[in-house]
This record gives sequence, structure tokens and C-alpha cells, in this order.
Amino acid sequence: MEQTIQYGSYSAYKATVADIVEELQKLREFADSLALEKTSDSITDTLEKAVKEHFEVAVVGEFKRGKSTIINAILGEDVLPSDVLPATAALNRITYSSDPYVIVEFKDGSQVKVPVEKLSDYVTKLTFESERTAESVKQATVYYDTAFCKNNVDIIDTPGLNDDEQMTNVTLSILPEIDAAVFVISANSPFSQFEKEFLENKMLTSDLGRIIFAVNCFGTFSKEDEERIVETVRRRIESYVMEKAKQVMGEGSKEFAVYKRKIGTPRVFGVYAKKALTAKEQGDETALAESNFPQFEQALEHMLTVERGSIALQILANKIISSGSEILNIILLRENALMMATDEFMDKYRDATAEIDEIRTKKRLEFVKINDAAANVYGGLKPILESYWQQIEDTAMDVVDGFMMSAEDLKKDNLKKVHMRITDKIRDNIENKAQLICEQIQNEINIALSDEASRLQGFENEFFASVNRIQEMFSLSANRGRRAGGAVDSVISVVLGTIGTGGLFIGMREAGVKGALLGGASGLLSSGAVAVTGFVLAGVLGFVGGPVTLTILALAGLTGAFAGKFSVEKFLSDERIEKFKQNLKIAVHKQFKEMKINSDFSETVRQQVYASFEGLKTKIEKETEAILADTQTTLDRLNEMKEQRRELSDAERDRLGNMAEYIGSLLAESYNLHKQLSFDME
Repeated sequence: MEQTIQYGSYSAYKATVADIVEELQKLREFADSLALEKTSDSITDTLEKAVKEHFEVAVVGEFKRGKSTIINAILGEDVLPSDVLPATAALNRITYSSDPYVIVEFKDGSQVKVPVEKLSDYVTKLTFESERTAESVKQATVYYDTAFCKNNVDIIDTPGLNDDEQMTNVTLSILPEIDAAVFVISANSPFSQFEKEFLENKMLTSDLGRIIFAVNCFGTFSKEDEERIVETVRRRIESYVMEKAKQVMGEGSKEFAVYKRKIGTPRVFGVYAKKALTAKEQGDETALAESNFPQFEQALEHMLTVERGSIALQILANKIISSGSEILNIILLRENALMMATDEFMDKYRDATAEIDEIRTKKRLEFVKINDAAANVYGGLKPILESYWQQIEDTAMDVVDGFMMSAEDLKKDNLKKVHMRITDKIRDNIENKAQLICEQIQNEINIALSDEASRLQGFENEFFASVNRIQEMFSLSANRGRRAGGAVDSVISVVLGTIGTGGLFIGMREAGVKGALLGGASGLLSSGAVAVTGFVLAGVLGFVGGPVTLTILALAGLTGAFAGKFSVEKFLSDERIEKFKQNLKIAVHKQFKEMKINSDFSETVRQQVYASFEGLKTKIEKETEAILADTQTTLDRLNEMKEQRRELSDAERDRLGNMAEYIGSLLAESYNLHKQLSFDME
């Protein structure tokens, strides 16, 4: 059994990435020297993504749960303002700099640089003046010398949820952009109803595997009570997570069965953040251990390295396997072609060109089938789309029917307050219902994409078989013997022995989700960090859009339009509750009718479906053309050389041999890394 990779720290992970990036840069140099333009461009794309890699960790939770204190404890110093009253009123982003300072960005686009100690004047609610200023602030970026952020990590302190609507919306706006989240819960009020609803309806549209729960404010309980509180919170979260997944996937679905097996136990840690901060400032290791904070930090680092890092490394390792294999095959083709008789080469050149044309024809036919699959998916969603507005309206009507009222509520002084409460409840419930429907739709899209990727395995097999046939056309038969240029062949034999496949390109398939053409990161779909709606698949197949996107598009045309500005006065003359509700339902129905006319939800979904399948086509086109175009270019150049009667010089033979030897060693190492990473993510 393979050993799992252990990084130990984010710095160690980054060092591994740096080594692989350097190897990819070397492969790109080889590709450039061989005029393999598409391969070089493909490597460049991967390198750019690796360089831009950025981890964003948002710390979220209700107001006064100790979010700022937890961040200060991570930093080891009292950097962010905190108080017994709700303090944070804007986003605070911590990023690395050897010189500490703050850049405050205002909503009007302006910004100002201030000392760290002045941060509270811009982002808190501690004074009337600072609260007024905070209302105009978009975010404050704190540049600080902290090891945790030294390697491209940002920590984001968010305003407290459930404090006021504006602050809650600030936090909601950042959720689609973050890579990980720390959900802070108070031990004195473990998992409130608001936290339950926020987790179900907001956090679970993101990747659950990237959430760590911190139960804060320990120190006033016995050890036994602390453990009991953490276990209670863990059980509640797990039950809510599973209930949400049942709603989205269906309890009897195979997707839910896989999800249930892989999601595991939510990571919940009881911590005493204030004690941890003090202990770090005073260098008190005993007190730090008693705070339980090191265990929390270790889980956070594990999430940012082994879990997310394994996926990133898998992509890089697979790029080495795919690009290195292609370059090695081109080297072999080049060497053999230049040693081949001109007449024989010309015959094989024509056959190879015809093979490439045939592959492209087959690919175009596959794209037609992908288009048909998209049309079938959209057609299958028609029943959901046709009932969408009715389901939303029924949800609103259920709120009206179930709203508890008394005759006292119908009095003039109380009616406006009652009206506001019932309108807010309608808005919340229809938003939750719309979100659930969107997630169910996205789940159906992702299932269909996965099925289509499985179907395309046949095309992938044909593609690599064709590439192998082209390669074999230019292999010199063994009975002819080889000149001193046999170094390439010997290297390839070693690589094939290591990979254990029938051909270099066939070996590449082991690096793929549904094969090398469809993304090259097998751990993504089997990882414990699978989202409720399978959003990770979007990253694998390279298409844009996901459950968050679809939900936001749908809700933009729903809750924003639902103003709830129904007439109150006409109800004043009739104090009967049922009459009040009936009139309200008539008004609600009228507004939904207007909203349906002004918001084409079916078109939104149609665009999402076709964009998803178009992304699948784009991914296949990009990966196949990187191989086909470079192979054709190589053949054309060799054809020119053969027409000029040029042969393989000793210097060129040595250069190709050295290049092949390096790539062969690199492929063996990368393939071993790929297998270890795959095991680590199972």
C-alpha cells in the first residue's frame, strides 16, 4: 500500500509546488525547443494558475462569538479590534507584509493608508464616529508579518451575523469567493436556530469539506461539559448536513449514498481563543495547550495543505505526466523519422495525416452528441421549471396560512408591525425554497455531466489508440537494429516499466477523472471535500457556473423583486383574521404574477445547462488539439527535413537522448506522486 503524503506545514506544501513548477518550466523549454506550441501553451496555462493560487479563509458566525479574537489568536497578537460589544462592521482582510500597515478601501473607490493601531477608527461600531465611517468602507486590508499568511493566504474577519441586515449581507457577499471557512459558535449558546438556518441555506451551497467549526469561549465549563457541548454541536451539524443532502439529492439516490459515505464527521473543535491569544503573547505553552487551540490550528492547516493542496498537486503532477509523455513521444517520432528512408517516411506521413483528420472528424461527431445530451438534460428539467413559480407561490401561501395572529394584531397601531413580520417571513421562505430548487437543478446537471464524461471514455480510448498508431508508424523495426540514437527507446522502456501500461498516452488515462482529456484530477470526485451539489465537478471538467451561480441568478429575479409592499389600509376595516389573510394572499398572488412575467427562470437554467456542456467540449478540444496540432506540426517539419535530405546529427541525437532521459525520470517521479495523492484523497 502506498504511503500518504504528509506536508507538515503550508511552507512544506509550497516547497513541493515550487519543485513541480520548476519541472513544468523545464518541460515548457523542451516543448519550445521542439516547436510544440500547443503543449507549451497548455503548460503555461497550468503554471499561471499555480502562480495565482490564493487561499482565502473567512471566519464567520453570529455577532459576539469571538471571531476577531480567534483571528488574533491565530496571528499570535492583538491585531484586530475586539470588544464585549459587537465590534466588526466591515470586512477585515489579513494578508502578508513584513511592514505592518492598513489600506482602507471605501465604497466610492477611494482608499487611504493608515497605521494598524488606527484600524478600529474605520471598521468598528465601538463609537458613533467609527460606525458612521464603517458604513462607507468596503473593506480594510491589514498587511501584517504573520507566518500563517506568508504563503499567499488571506484571513478574512467578517461582520457578525444576525446583528443587523446590512452586516449580514456583507458577510453573505464574500461566501462565493472564499476557499475555506471557520464557522465560530459560542459554547454558551451552542448552535442557535439562526446558525442552523445559516448553515443549511447559505454555507452548504459551498464546499462543506472546507468548513471547520470552532466552539469558542471555553474555560467556564468542566472538561466533561466541554466535551459534551462539542459532541452535541457535532451531532446537530451532521444531522443538518445530511438532511440538506437528502433534500438536494434524494435520500434513495446513489449520489446521496456516496455523499453519506464520504462526508465523514464534521470537524468541530472546542477552543478558548482569549486564553490562546494570551498564552501566545506570554509564551506560555502549558496555557496554550489547555486552550485546545493548537488542535484547531492543525486542522485548519491540514485543510489548506493536505486536502486542498492534494488537489492542486494532483493537477500539476498530471500536467507533467500528460505533457511529458507527449514530448517524449514527439522525441521518439523525430528520432525515428530522421533515421527512416525518405520513401518510407513519405508513405507513413500521408497515413499519419489521414489518421489525424479522422480523429478530428470523430471529435466533431462527439460534440454533436454532447449537444444532444445538453438538450436532453434541459428537456428533463422542464417539469421542475414549469412548476417553479407555483412552488414558490405555494411556499408564500403556506407562510400566510400558518402565520399565528390574534385580533389584537389587526388593530391600527399593530398592523404595520405584523405586516412587516409576515412579509419578512414570506421573503425568507421563498428564498430558501428557490435556493433548494436551484441546488436540485444543479445536482441534475452535474449528474448528467458525469454520465456524459463516462460515455466519452470510448472516444478517449479511440483518441489515444489513434495517437499510438501514429507513433507506431514511425517505429523502426527491431531487425534493422539501431544506431547510437537508441537512448530514447531505452528511456521509454524504463518509463513504461514504471507506469505499467501498454503505451505512454494510455498511461496518462490513469491520471484522469474520466480520463486524461476530462481534467486529470481523479481525487476530486472521491475526495471527502465533495460539495452537497457536486460543485467540485465544475473544476474538474473546466466549465463555468455552479450551484452558487445558478442560485444567485435565480434569486436576483425573485427576492429582489419581491417588495412585499402590499396595501395595509384596505385591511383596517375588516378585523377578521381569515379575511385579512385572504386579502393578503390575493395581493401576494398578484405580485408573483408580475414577477413571473419579468423573470425568465427557464432561460436562466437553459443558459446554465448549455454553458456547462459547452465547457466540457472546450476542455476536450483544448486537450486533444494540444496533442494533434503539435504532432501535425512535428510531422510537417520532419517532412521538410526529409525533402532536404537532412539526417540526424550526433549532436542532435545526444540532445534528444538527454532530454528523453530527464523526462523519463520526471515521469516516473510524477506518476508515483500521482498515485500517492490519489490514495491520500480516497
